[in-house]
Amino acid sequence: MSGIRPLERDDLPQVVELYERTMRSGSPTPPPGLLGYFERTLLDHPWAEPDVPSLVYEARDGRILGFLGSHVRRLQFDGRRIRMGCSGQLVSDPEQRRLAIGAKLTRSYLSGPQELTITDGATDVVHEMWVNLGGHAAHPGSLAWTRLFRPGRAVGDRWLERRGNQRSRRLARAAWPLLDRPARLIARPPARPTDVEADELTPRALIEHQPHARGDARLWVDYDVPFLDWLFREMAAVRTRGTLTCRLLRRDGHILGWYVAYMKPHGLSEVMQIAAARREVGTVLDWLFADAWRSGAAAIEGRLEPALYEPLSGRRCVLRYTTRALFHTRDPELAAAISLGGATLTRLDGEWWMGHHTEPFR
Repeated sequence: MSGIRPLERDDLPQVVELYERTMRSGSPTPPPGLLGYFERTLLDHPWAEPDVPSLVYEARDGRILGFLGSHVRRLQFDGRRIRMGCSGQLVSDPEQRRLAIGAKLTRSYLSGPQELTITDGATDVVHEMWVNLGGHAAHPGSLAWTRLFRPGRAVGDRWLERRGNQRSRRLARAAWPLLDRPARLIARPPARPTDVEADELTPRALIEHQPHARGDARLWVDYDVPFLDWLFREMAAVRTRGTLTCRLLRRDGHILGWYVAYMKPHGLSEVMQIAAARREVGTVLDWLFADAWRSGAAAIEGRLEPALYEPLSGRRCVLRYTTRALFHTRDPELAAAISLGGATLTRLDGEWWMGHHTEPFR
């Protein structure tokens, strides 16, 4: 019989073919590295859980007609351990729309044993689907902040990118510096604070200093070294986003905080996580902006999170609505913690950083 079941390793050839055909190139032949990427990130990562699996929709003849990726995270909430399922890749065969495969996969996943489910980049269609199934939008988390450094390049590249004209983009790059020259003095961020030192943020350092940065948050990711080793390695391999940069900041030997970001010269750099004690967030932002400027980025962007509201307000940032961050839980206390700013969930903790839709996988 047709229906929904957990993803098995033998399903991956069909899954990556479906994903390539519907979400990437349109070709029925996926690149050679895509299957290995799905295998590493869905089945072999350190926190994979068999009872919160990725799901497939199988036809009676054995064809895979739909797929939903599951990425499990271990959290602490008010001193107790819970699990979060991150709903990632969602695809269905476009010739089978009448079966409502995406909605069925989503309903099945949200009915799983995890206490919390999120998705980090939902479209309008997915948002409506989740709301009908009892989900909610995390409205501040659906806003992105942007700090422009070279506005001509940033705005021009985005406009050309949306038009899909790569040739025009290459020709126009020579003009962007001329357009940005008048804005240079205004757009350039302050210099790095001279009394602050930066080290590489390692998995062990992040875990050691996490209590300092999370403050009185009720909900946070309970990282361990094997998971962060895996995560940082996989993130660094997503070269299309830029160069993964992990900085731990100190002053007089005391930890101020850290950031994890993709630095992209001549493009849009992206922040995955900013963590600091509340009084030090501004200092971490200043160092981050100076770092992005020195890398040659046209702009840097991140998700609006409660600890960033006030520090960003005085740092010439632009806010815009972006793809929605959604959550689903049957626990009203957990819902309240997320809605009222008591959670420290960042883009590091979902599927935002992943490269399944951008990497060439040659």
